[in-house]
Amino acid sequence: MRSLGRGIDLLLTFQTHSELSVEQMAKIVRLPKSSVYRFVRVLRERRLLSLEAATKNYRLGPVFYQLAKLSGPDPCQLAGPQLDRLAAESRETSFLSLRSGWEARYGACVESSERIHFTAPLGRAVPLYAGASAKVILAFMETEERKQYLRGVRLKRLCVATVQDKKKLEQKLFQIRNRGYELTQEELYRGAWGLAAPILDDDGVAVAAIAITGVKFRMPGKKLPRFISLVRQAAQEISEKLRNANFGEVRKTGS
Repeated sequence: MRSLGRGIDLLLTFQTHSELSVEQMAKIVRLPKSSVYRFVRVLRERRLLSLEAATKNYRLGPVFYQLAKLSGPDPCQLAGPQLDRLAAESRETSFLSLRSGWEARYGACVESSERIHFTAPLGRAVPLYAGASAKVILAFMETEERKQYLRGVRLKRLCVATVQDKKKLEQKLFQIRNRGYELTQEELYRGAWGLAAPILDDDGVAVAAIAITGVKFRMPGKKLPRFISLVRQAAQEISEKLRNANFGEVRKTGS
């Protein structure tokens, strides 16, 4: 039982980290590296952890995402029609970001039909303080949890317009909560802009965000009000779907 508890503690370290090395895991759970290596080997065999070839770090494996789908409605599946419509009407790439610990992870994407366009590589994680979709998730996070995140996060410059001052970030998050969407330019990737709105649960907390992204020379301009309306409407529709699906699950369980 003691070994089981240590294995669970090891997995729980990924609540606040998308990737970790064996050394980092050993430091967090306060175990010898030799012990962590043994746990990691077993967890990889069970597909609970995956090794990233590029970084040689570990992340949660595919079994976790399969279990997540079984635990409740899948926002990525629910959002399919809205993603298709956004991409068709804006002619830009539409995508869904899901909250993953202290990060946002790309969960679904419909690419633009334009020859030059950006995409959202599925599974890639980005910090919550940069990019339109990540920031709306952060803005609509539960208040105490958001404060906890802002106390501990270190803001790194990821692109030319990444916010690196916490007071400015808090002001921006306040604006996002008031208007219900965010528009960014070159916070994560050079030459890219993004427009996003939150997908909210029954308590008004963001579980995901829907967004469109495009290249700098196709900034919306006069089309911006229409794009904002499209993105916010899509977010509201998916939020409603999610709430209805959850209500259905509750009724089914209670019957």
